[in-house]
Amino acid sequence: MRSVIISDFGSVNGGAAKVAIESARGLAEAGVEIVFACAIGPVSDRLDHPRIQVEMFRGEEIWKVGSKLAAARQGIWNAPAHAFLSALLSRQPAGTLVHLHQWTKAFSPAAIAAAGESGLPVAITMHDYFSFCPVGGYFDFKAGAPCTREPMSVSCIASNCDRASYVHKLVRVARQWRSDEAMRSLKAPLFIHVSDFARRFAEPFLPKSARHVVVENMMEAQRRPPADVASNRHALFLGRFTQEKAGDILARAALSAGMPVRFVGEGPLAEEIGRINPDAEIRGWVPAERVFDEIAQARCLVLPSLWYEPGPLVIAEARSLGVPVVLARTTGPASWIVDGEDGILVDGGDVEGLAVALERMKDDAVTAAMGEAAYRRYWADPLTIERHVARTIDAYRCVIADEAPLTASA
Repeated sequence: MRSVIISDFGSVNGGAAKVAIESARGLAEAGVEIVFACAIGPVSDRLDHPRIQVEMFRGEEIWKVGSKLAAARQGIWNAPAHAFLSALLSRQPAGTLVHLHQWTKAFSPAAIAAAGESGLPVAITMHDYFSFCPVGGYFDFKAGAPCTREPMSVSCIASNCDRASYVHKLVRVARQWRSDEAMRSLKAPLFIHVSDFARRFAEPFLPKSARHVVVENMMEAQRRPPADVASNRHALFLGRFTQEKAGDILARAALSAGMPVRFVGEGPLAEEIGRINPDAEIRGWVPAERVFDEIAQARCLVLPSLWYEPGPLVIAEARSLGVPVVLARTTGPASWIVDGEDGILVDGGDVEGLAVALERMKDDAVTAAMGEAAYRRYWADPLTIERHVARTIDAYRCVIADEAPLTASA
């Protein structure tokens, strides 16, 4: 088995790149021949493996290209990247699978087009919603709420919903037009979703000829004794302080519930969170090796996201430590939770509902029981790299054989 993995970045700078790199490494160790095509260095030493061949395009991240016009042109269609990938894919033997992880930062929709033109089977991992949504998150940043428009409809194009500006949105619309055009060239692509929720949400917006499978991302965690959550006092928010992540909503809910709360991360809402809840503890990012220690100090972890977040792994990290979670039911990890047993699901944006959930978490017996259930259920089927690789290979076999996946989840 052979796969060409396409990722803008050759090293870890976020979730999508990390999954692409760790998946490539795991697949190689399982015997799959990997060609890793990337555009932005440096190249991670995790890609140093006898069965991994790195092909570097030597591109630039879109907004670092130079002028805004040059950046927009590259974002909409990167002609040199198309030539590079077309030549690379033309050299691959029959039966090779093309697996796209990320292309919006450097490769542009030219990556999708090159994959389709190659005639090779294609898989696309849905780390976000750029496969159908111009802004990638199906979120209206001006309204502060999930989008309700048909992607690329007249209403969508006319909407000033971008985080930056309407001009920026129009560039993204042009890119999406090229992306949709390229997507139509794919013969029965396989979309790999990172959660059941993300699959159910995204599938209606994707090509009718497509096949779908769920393969959750891997999560690196050594099994540790469960945290003594009943002895911990604060709720924890771990992530960026941005509008769609809704840290401000948690600040209000925690204040209402009288729940101590700690925010760990950074972002433009830091001052607003402190203004809303003067008792909130606000800290910067912790080093990766200390994330689990940080989570273990919490009574519960809260993910109040307003956007339809596909598969944030911080929920799995908390569950692996026996820390119960409170999260929006319109996020990917909500499908892992039995509401009221190993966590609590709330409606995104509902301050009162979130406050009630936090009030419930103040009960030591409730918190301890939920933490124990979360720990037990996570370790019954942990998100190991071996699990991820096995399910990815199963998905590869289906698309290479031109078969539909046997089940909704790989």
